[in-house]
Amino acid sequence: MSVDWNMVSAIGQVSSAAIALVGLGFIGWQIKEGRKTADLQSLQVFLQTATDHERRMIDAETQDRKDEAFFEFLNFLEIHASAVNGGLFPKVSRMIVVEKLRDSIAMIEAFSDWHEKFQRAVLTPSTFISLQKFMQKERKEIAKLRALRLNP
Repeated sequence: MSVDWNMVSAIGQVSSAAIALVGLGFIGWQIKEGRKTADLQSLQVFLQTATDHERRMIDAETQDRKDEAFFEFLNFLEIHASAVNGGLFPKVSRMIVVEKLRDSIAMIEAFSDWHEKFQRAVLTPSTFISLQKFMQKERKEIAKLRALRLNP
């Protein structure tokens, strides 16, 4: 009995390709799962950082400290508005960040002192440009939230 080594070699190559394909699929699945975990961790950090900024504004003992905390919070909102506007967040994360941005802006607009400080902080057309762009796009939803804050 003669062995057709070309056939054996071809079967080996097909088998190797099939195993490699399965391996690539597994690696793709691992990457996808890793992204989900990283996304969740990023959301947790985002929400914790937002809470920390809000707490600093509330707990500040002097007006200068309150103002400093407020402007740091505005910078935090600007960075995340820029990420939302640039499409940097996956779908679920985007939804949560957008809701937090809307709520924070509505809160600022509902309190006249904070709203005036925000308006005074816009020194040039490019100051808080991402936040302003986000506010224009989300104007209706922000207005609804602000109305709820003013008329609970």
